[in-house]
Parts: sequence; C-alpha cells; structure tokens
Amino acid sequence: MRLITSTLTLAATVVGMGTPAKAILGVGDKAPPLHIAEWVQGAPVDLKKESSKRIHMVEFWAVWCPPCTQSVPLLTKIQDKYKDKLAIIGVTAPDMRGNSPSAIRKFVKRQGRSMSYHVAIDDRERTTNAYLVAAQAMGIPHAFLVDKEGRIAWQGSPLDPMIEDVIDRLVKGTYDAKLEAELNKRFQALDWPLATGQWEAVTRGLADILKLAPANEVALRALRRVYVEEMGDASAFRQWVQSHTATHRSDGQVMSLLATLLFESDTAFQLAPELALTAAKAAYEADQRTDSSVLALYALAHYRVGALDRAIALQKQALDASEAEFREEVQARYEFYTTCKKLQSSLQ
Repeated sequence: MRLITSTLTLAATVVGMGTPAKAILGVGDKAPPLHIAEWVQGAPVDLKKESSKRIHMVEFWAVWCPPCTQSVPLLTKIQDKYKDKLAIIGVTAPDMRGNSPSAIRKFVKRQGRSMSYHVAIDDRERTTNAYLVAAQAMGIPHAFLVDKEGRIAWQGSPLDPMIEDVIDRLVKGTYDAKLEAELNKRFQALDWPLATGQWEAVTRGLADILKLAPANEVALRALRRVYVEEMGDASAFRQWVQSHTATHRSDGQVMSLLATLLFESDTAFQLAPELALTAAKAAYEADQRTDSSVLALYALAHYRVGALDRAIALQKQALDASEAEFREEVQARYEFYTTCKKLQSSLQ
C-alpha cells in the first residue's frame, strides 16, 4: 500500500536505529508489555490487565520531531472523543538529540491541555525495541493500536487520515484485523506493477481487493485514478462502476463512497454522470433517507444534473437532520443552492 497511499500519509522523521533482518511484530501478534522508567502524565497503564476493558494506542514520538508535535493536538482530539473507550500512551525514549527526560517533561508541561493523554519515558529503550524495532518501523511518529484481546490490530502514522476510522471500528467491534492484514499484503503486491505502469495488473489487483472489502476507500480511489488518469479507458471504467453498483446496490456505505468519488472528480463524473446519480440514489434508498451526509450527497447529485428544486429540498432535509458540528457546512451548501435558484430565475 506504500505507493498507493503515499498521498494520504505524511513523511515521518527517521529514527536512527538499525533495521532488523525480519519484522517480528505485526498485526495479529500479542502486544508487548510496556517497560516504563517514568510516567510523566497519566496513571501507569498495564496492557495485559487493561486490554479487555478498552483499546489502546501506543504512540512513539520525540521532542525534536516536527511531525510528532503536529500529531499532539490530533491525538488529544481522538482521546477526548473516545474517552474511557480508548487509552493513548505516548512513549518516548531519551536520546542524544535533545530528547532528555527534562526536555520531555518541559514539553509536556508546555503543551498543557493540548496533550491530554498518557505520556511515558521508555525504560532503556526496552519498549522502543519491543515495538518499533521489532516491527521494522523506521520513523516517528508511529502508532500501534491494540485491540481488546491485547493484539496489534493496526500500525502506522498517527497522522494517517485512516486511523480514526480504524479506531472507530475497533471501538464498535467491527474491525477485522486479519482481513486488514490480507488487504495490506495485497496492496504491497501491487507496488511493483504500479511503479512500472502495469495498469491492467493494477486494476485486476484492486478489483480483487474490492471483492474482499467493497468499501475500501484506498482501493476505490486508486482504481478511479488508474482507469481515469493513467489508462484513460472510459469504457472499462464505466463497466467496472456498473458492476460494482449492481453487486453492492443495497450497501449504503459502498454506494455513498462510490458516488462521492465520482462526484469529486470532474473527469470521472463526465465519464459516468448517470452512474454517479444511480449510486447516490442507491445510498439514499439504503439509508432509509435519514442520514444527513447521505441526504446532502443525493442533493449534490441533483445539483450536478441541474435539478435545483429537488437539490434544495434534499439539502433542507439534510440541514434538519444534521448534527451541530456539521450544521454550518450543511447550511452553507443549502444557501448556495438557493442562491443558484435565484440566479437561474433572474436569467429566465
């Protein structure tokens, strides 16, 4: 998945440590115990004792690492969102680059409320070796998500936009770590075909991934890009969209994501406007017409094909159903549609 997801992740700062010949810690393995010299913030955490109560994130960072600093408010936001369903532990090992115990304490104190999760200083790099080195993770920040069975469910940058979706599914109990490991294996197998422009092999591989995980956003985006931007094969793209829609028409999540991907790319939309509308309608019908985001998506579908009156009505329903944190955005779109209607009338 490295090349495919390169636009979705931020570069990490390389850690100065040797690379083991083979990764010995991966998804599905038991999470190693935490060996901590000092808990700078928050009560001590024992993964073995607490794993059944909540999920955990073990995140590695350092005071000299800019991406690590960038991740701090994001991790606090995630911790605040999930409260006692998740425990985030930021682990850092003293080094010769300024990451001293005193510098760590000062950094945490300076962050104040924006760093509201457990912070720990590693005990002679024992935790760092057990996680980062064992997993061949060569950069920080790097996070490991531990499920309620005490196993590694996911690892990667805490700045990866996918991490919140993984956490959400772990909390709900809908995350399948074995499936995700298989998907990651298949994504990695596409690195070479992708790098060498073997587009037919790439599309076949991505289509196979989507048979296992029909709503995999990375695969959907990559497939759209390859068909539309690399191959320029409108016929093959339309055929695939039709097939995916026919197979998953009753799955609102799949249809909503597919419609979104078609609408957000002007080229893709021009190749298959009626298929984008069909996918949006399928999402709308599967959702029982109650979800604000789905209503807004269906409103967008009508706007894009010129049905302004229906777009305004649907967006009004989306506004009525929207949560407070999204209401401003939904309201702005509603006002945009009504303004377009007024302008349209003035031209007649």
